[in-house]
Parts: sequence; C-alpha cells; structure tokens
Amino acid sequence: MKFALGLAATLALAGAPLSQKRPVEPPPVEKPANPSKLYTTYFYTAGEAVVHGYAPETKVRIVSLEKPGTIFEGTIGVGETKTVQTGRGVFGFLSDKKASILVGTPSSCAVVGYFLKDEEGSFRSNRFFAQLPSAVAGSGDERLIVWAYEAATVEIRIRKTEKLIKQAELKAGGYLELNAATLAGLGSQVLEIKSTGAKVAAQVYYDEGFIVPASNGRGSGKDFFVYAGAITNGVNDVNVISQMLDAKVKLTDIDSGKVIFEGVVKKGGIHSETLSKKHVRVQSDVPVEVVVAGFKHYQGGYAEHHFGTGLEGGGIENDFLVTTSGELWLFSYFAENPVTVTNAQTGEQIFTGSLKAGAVRGLTPGFGLFSVKAQKGLSVMGGASSCGADYSPAAGMFAVDDAMYEVIAQVAVERIEAARKNGIVLTPAAAAAAPLSQQEWSKHGQKVKDRGYQGMSLDEANERQAEIQKQ
Repeated sequence: MKFALGLAATLALAGAPLSQKRPVEPPPVEKPANPSKLYTTYFYTAGEAVVHGYAPETKVRIVSLEKPGTIFEGTIGVGETKTVQTGRGVFGFLSDKKASILVGTPSSCAVVGYFLKDEEGSFRSNRFFAQLPSAVAGSGDERLIVWAYEAATVEIRIRKTEKLIKQAELKAGGYLELNAATLAGLGSQVLEIKSTGAKVAAQVYYDEGFIVPASNGRGSGKDFFVYAGAITNGVNDVNVISQMLDAKVKLTDIDSGKVIFEGVVKKGGIHSETLSKKHVRVQSDVPVEVVVAGFKHYQGGYAEHHFGTGLEGGGIENDFLVTTSGELWLFSYFAENPVTVTNAQTGEQIFTGSLKAGAVRGLTPGFGLFSVKAQKGLSVMGGASSCGADYSPAAGMFAVDDAMYEVIAQVAVERIEAARKNGIVLTPAAAAAAPLSQQEWSKHGQKVKDRGYQGMSLDEANERQAEIQKQ
C-alpha cells in the first residue's frame, strides 16, 4: 500500500509554470527557497511505539497504514517520551524534527534487551535518552551499560529531576554500569546519558534478543563490546555472522582478558558462543554482525524481537543474514520490491514475492539463520511471539531524506543555470519537480548513500524524492 503522507511543500514545488522563451539577456539564477522539512518513514511493531524526543517541541504524528487513521498526534519535548499503544501492524511516522522510535513491547513486557539509538539513528552518540522497562523481572542480572570505545567522561541522570545517578571517567574499552538493585527503583523513568569527548554506546539489558553495534556506530563492523548475561536459563548466546567474506574472529572476556574463542567464521555462516555474565569484546578482520539471541542454547520459539542489520549496518538494505527463533517479518520502504528468503544453512527457499512500499510480510520459517535478498531497501526482524523490543531502522530514513533535500536543491540550481544559458526562465518549483536523471544521481547521489543506504538506486532515490515532495 502506498502511503500518501501529506507532506509539507518543499522547495515550493507545486504547480508553477515550467518555462518560457525570452529574447532578452537571461536573468540571474533564482535559488530554491529553504525547504520546510517533514521527516517521514514507516515502521512495524508487535504492539507499541515509544517515541523519544531530542529537540524542543517536536511535532509527531503516527498513522495506521492498514486501517487509515491517526493513532497519535502531539508534541514531544527534549528528553520526553510518548508510549503509543499501536497494536500489531504497520504505521507511518511523521515529525518536523528527528526522533527515535523504540518498537515491540518495551513497556508492557519487561524482559527485553536492546542498544539505544539517538535521533540520527546511530548506536554511538554523545547523548541518549532511555525510558527503562516498567520493572526488573527479578532475575538480579538486569543492568544498563555504557560502553566507551575511546576515553570519555560519562554521566547518567534522571531526566525529569536531573538527579545524577552515576558518572565515571572511562578509558578506551571501559564501561559504566547500573546494576539490578539500582534499576529496581527506576522503572519507567527516562534516563539521560551524556558523554563528554568521544561518543559512546549504551545497552539496556533485561533479556537477550538484540543486535550489537560496532565501534563505528552501525550494526556491522570489526570491533564490538557487549554484555551477555544470565537471563534466559542462566546463559546467553553471542552470535557472530559473516555475510560476505571468511572472517578471522576473536572473542575476549574484557574483565579477565581471557580469549573465549579465536577462529574463522565462514562466509555466509555463523559462530555461536554460549556465555553467562560476561563483558565481551568481539574483533574481526572484516566486517561482521553480532547478535545476542538464542541460537545454540535455546533453539526455537523464544519470545524476542531483533532487527537484522545487513552488511552496511544501517538496517535498511537489500541483503541480510538474520537469525530467528521462529518468525520473520519483512518490511519494504519502496514500491514493487521483489524479495527472496532462503534458509542459509540448508538452501531451502522459504519465500519469494513482491512487497509494496509500507507493506509487511510475516513468515514462520522456524528456527535458524536465513538469507533475505531484495531488489530495493527493506528491513527484516527475527524473533517470535510478542515480547521484545528494538529500535526501528526506519529512523535511518531521516538521514537519507536530509541528504535528499540537499541533492534536490543542488540539482534544481544546476537545472536553472543550464536553462538560463539557453535563454529559458525555469522556476525553482519546476526545476526541482522532475525526477533525477542517471547523470544527476551519479554526480550527487553519493552523499545520500553515505548517510544511510549505500545500495540506494536511482529508482529508489526518485521514489523518496516524490515522497518528500508531496503536499
């Protein structure tokens, strides 16, 4: 289903005359006006959406795509959150400023785990806001960990009262941790995590079932830090997935310095280590993905949700290797998108079909490792049941659209200048309205790719251009 977003006009795009011959000296170039941005994306959730505000007076609207209508509309301030009981389904998200979106069942089910994302969709930042689960589950191993890839000064405060909970000077590879006893008194409160100097990552651990970010702030890379705890039968699985190349991988216990595993993870394969209460560093000579989810110790049916990250690590791609305990959800951001799903270990084809923009397809392939390939960008979530949480990759479209606004404006100026040399007056609206050509995309498209989706094609770029130019 194509989602008519009703976006505010950008670059004054609607309805101006295209051109007019002039016999006199061409006028100076008229530059397009600054666009009035409205960020928009789609997301899928099993039951809830928690929107985190990072800018003052962020106007947010959430609409249903399956049963058209507004689910939520309101204003969210800096450090404020809004938990929206959406129910299971596909939704459109519109905001005038960037925000992050935590999906799944983060408030109604306390046994969840995830790494935080900021308003740029990055796992690594100088500031995060985290609304904690409503209560600790009672295992005693719940914790919040801030990871420093480089030396940083970190503090954690209760956002509402600004009460300092903990602060520390961290060395590279160090971490600051809140234990279960501390978290027991902070249920449902919003914490603000600030880092002075280097950017950090932050892990909310109330269960396994989450992707692990690399030191580059994305979901794929060569260096990772993670806590694998004892929630779920006393152990967790740390899974290393190598999508494109054979990878030389080392897992190290950060606290003891002991090497847990050192070896090769084959291209298209996975290595799983079952651990308990370990702070772990994962290093690889080529980009890999790391997931903490039941794979070796708990096979099949475990209630959790985690997104696939893809080789680029942004979560919006056309090629994934993803684990699941039973179900897969495929979610397309672009129209007419052919998708194929294959069991990566047996070669069995699970699904082939085409998805529309904003469409979701739920599959039940059972436990395993699966390859998902598409022609255009999509997101993939693995897991089972309705208890889990993760930050939607959908917010990655905000960075893509930021770059698209810049490209549209730059291309419009070039078109106006080219027309002027031929004695033609071309309005900014007309100059920006036409789809991008292959030549224009080849010249300017890299800045869009660098910000969110390296595999973005000309067709996909023109879909996003049309989307953000809607009235």
